[in-house]
Amino acid sequence: MRKKIWWAFLLLLVTVTVILTGVIVRNHRHLENETQIPRMTQSNQKHITIKQRNRFINKISTPAVINFEKNRVVLPSVVIAQAILESQYGTSELYKLAKNPFGIKGSYQGQSMTFYTHEVEKGKTISVLARFRKYPNLQAAIMDHNQLVHRKFVRQKNVLSYRKTTRLLQKNGYATDPHYAQKLNHLIVKYKLGRYDLKALNDN
Repeated sequence: MRKKIWWAFLLLLVTVTVILTGVIVRNHRHLENETQIPRMTQSNQKHITIKQRNRFINKISTPAVINFEKNRVVLPSVVIAQAILESQYGTSELYKLAKNPFGIKGSYQGQSMTFYTHEVEKGKTISVLARFRKYPNLQAAIMDHNQLVHRKFVRQKNVLSYRKTTRLLQKNGYATDPHYAQKLNHLIVKYKLGRYDLKALNDN
């Protein structure tokens, strides 16, 4: 009788050990997978120098002005402000690895990358896993951004007010941040990005 109880206890102990080991291994693999997925923006953000900032603005402004001169869809000031805000002046992992400065989700010509990002739901900021478009170059990203904004968010051409454009972006759900338009407007004023709008309009 004692021998049966001992064997039953030993069998139970082995079963519990196997189950616990399986749980630990699964959790370890899950954590490993999580650490392999890059975050959209690095948390230990370095200070952006004036030189870095100006270089990034110049890099975005040239194709943004050319695109507006061709199709008159999204003002260059808005394009530049979105790129600054979404990519943290080109320092985000999404920009570095996927040439995506606008945080556009989905896939581009079948290409995408998975990142953790922050979303605002019911007033709370949460971390979610999402697929983002991967572009071959910055020009492709800006052209795709123009088409997307025109089709889904602004839905009209010749909008010459950056405030109206940023308001439509927020109203029609480009971002979940309730202060998105306000942040874009602040960047446009702070860095005098309206000068690129004037350039695009006067060059036509």
